[in-house]
Parts: sequence; C-alpha cells; structure tokens
Amino acid sequence: MRTVLEVDGLFDGERVVSNAAIVVADGTIAWAGKRGAVPKTPHGERSELRKAPGRFALPGLINCHAHLTLDGEPNFSAEVRQSDSLAALKAFRNARAALRAGVTTIRDLGANGAMVIDLGRAIDRGLVEGPRLVAAGRGITSTGGHGFEVGRIADGPDEVRKAVREQVHAGAKVVKIFSTGGILGEGAPPDVSQFTLDETTAAVEEAHKAGLRITTHAHGAGGMRIAAEAGVDSIEHATLMDQRTVRDLKERDIPIVPTLCAVHFILENAATLPPVVVERTRAVSERHREGVRLARKAGVRIAAGTDAGSPFNRHERYAVELRLLAECGLSEEEVLTAATSTAAAVIGRENAGHIGAGCDADLVFVNGDPLKDLALLQRPAGVYVRGAAVS
Repeated sequence: MRTVLEVDGLFDGERVVSNAAIVVADGTIAWAGKRGAVPKTPHGERSELRKAPGRFALPGLINCHAHLTLDGEPNFSAEVRQSDSLAALKAFRNARAALRAGVTTIRDLGANGAMVIDLGRAIDRGLVEGPRLVAAGRGITSTGGHGFEVGRIADGPDEVRKAVREQVHAGAKVVKIFSTGGILGEGAPPDVSQFTLDETTAAVEEAHKAGLRITTHAHGAGGMRIAAEAGVDSIEHATLMDQRTVRDLKERDIPIVPTLCAVHFILENAATLPPVVVERTRAVSERHREGVRLARKAGVRIAAGTDAGSPFNRHERYAVELRLLAECGLSEEEVLTAATSTAAAVIGRENAGHIGAGCDADLVFVNGDPLKDLALLQRPAGVYVRGAAVS
C-alpha cells in the first residue's frame, strides 16, 4: 500500500517545496515533490490519499546529543548513580516523549551501561515504538575527569583502545570520549584538557577501524584542538571556542553540536542548583554564544543537539535549542538544516534528515510555516516514524 500525503509546503532538508505531496511505501519515502507531479501508482499496487496531520511537513528532527537515562533532575550527581533498572525505564519513557515532540532520531552520548543500546535494538525489532537510536554506551574519560561517575575510565593509549573496543563489543553505534572537564559532576572544570593527543588518536583509530564515528565532549579550546588534530568526527558543546579553534575546525571540516539548552536551563533555574555548577555555567555562557556566532560566520557546520538529561533539560523540549541557535545568528533555514540534513550527516544517518525518494519516512507536521515561526515546532500537529503515525 502506498500512502500519498498532500501538504501546502515542505522543507526537504535543504529547500522549500510548495503545494507538495509525499508518497510513502513500506516505511520509506517513495517520492516527494510538487503535488501536480505525483507519479502513477505502479501496476499491481494500491494507493491511498490520506489527509496529512498538518499543513507543512519537515523531515523528522534529529537530536545529536541526549542522555535518555536521565530526566534532568537538579541533583545530577545523585541521578547518575541510579540503578540500571530505573535508568532503562527512564530511557524508554524519555525516548517516547522526544518522539512525540517530533524527534525521530536520537544520538545518545553516554549512559551507565548498555541500556540505550538494548532499547535501540528493541525498537528496531518492533518490540516497542520509539525513535531511531544511535547509542554510545559508556563515554570514555580519564581518571578524575568529567563523566567519571558513569563513564569508562581509561588512562594511556592502550587502555583507551581497550575502552573503545569494549563499547564496540557492547553494540555501540558511536564512540564518545571526554576531551575536557565539564560543568556538572565532581570531575575537572570545563577549561581543563583531559586526554593527550596520543590517547585521543588511539580512540579515533579504534572507532574508525570498527566503522564507527567518534565524537567528543569538549568545552576548552585546548581540548578541542587536540581532538581536531586527532581526527574526531564532531565536537560536543564547543563552549570556549576562539578564532584559532574555529579556524582549525573549519580547515578540517569538523562540525560542532553546541547544546545551548544545557547552559540555558541551568541559568534559568540557577536558584535551585549547586553554586559551583552555576558559577561554572555563568563563566562560559557569553563565550559560548559568541563562539557559535564565530563558527557560523566562518562556515563551520553546526548541528542541533540539546544535551537533554542535564538539569531541567527535558527531552521533549528540543525546540528550545532551535530558538537558541536562531538567537546566535542562524537564519530559520540554517536552523532547520542544523536539525535535519546537517544533523543526519553528523551522526552518519544519510537516509534521515531529508524528504526524498529512498529516505526514511520520518516526518514532522506543523500548521504553519516554520521558516517564519520556529515556535511551531514546539507543538507538532503530527509525527510519523517508519511511515506510521506516532500514537
């Protein structure tokens, strides 16, 4: 059965098409384009014209950075020490919440075990409904480094290689390391570099040998430059960028995932959070936004990710990240590209993030033009994943 969905307009990941139609068959997009040019149904097949849930369609949104096992509780140190069973239950619930908000693909960048990897397998097998998941398993950090509460601690190139191999063996679809300290937890602060060039290179080589991409948590410019020199595939947070770092990232075509939501929600709820967390966040906030502006001006690729699971940063509030990117100078079209086609390229899911023949039939519908009003994405009129409407 082929389903034809007619809309007033669509954004296909790169451009807008008005008076459009989308033909869906077997969970993929068979065709998309002008409504008057819909191809005839092949002989022997049936076609059904169905009213779309909203007047405007976009590719399913992609969150390049989330932690599904975390709810965004104010006490981060306590939440990361939860039981594996509770973490697994949260992952399922948060994945569903994100899906209903229009996020059809999620890259999960760190849990205290293989819970999200296993959830992704269950979704792929059709045991439960959910978004497509690209999960890292445990992030890899150094002794005393950021993320040690849930990460795999590794020191020296050989131990780092072993840690990467463990994640690959567990079924990880991406590798995540920690190149610098961070804002949350009891590890090193944001500007401290953690892994050496030799350690980072070992991680990159092992990930790429396994056919996986590797990304890194990096706030400080020094840690970002080491990661870039080693050949990582993307930079998470990129909070303390400077002109030299922006130039390095542009020359090596390494994209950033700014996770502006993480800083935004901490400052919005500063009165209820530990003073050290608020102090670290305020110290990087303005430089973070300025760094995104510098990166955008230089032509560094920017992809959308929220760091959902950090304090007060809920998985269903993905659209806030899009507003924050716009506040950093990205046009509405650049924002939507960051959330769709660019994000798909960053996480290695080329069939996602686009509306076109052969692409995943993952769609978001809104009643209005998001290129004029990004706030429409805070309340999708409908969501499709794998060609079916989300319940």
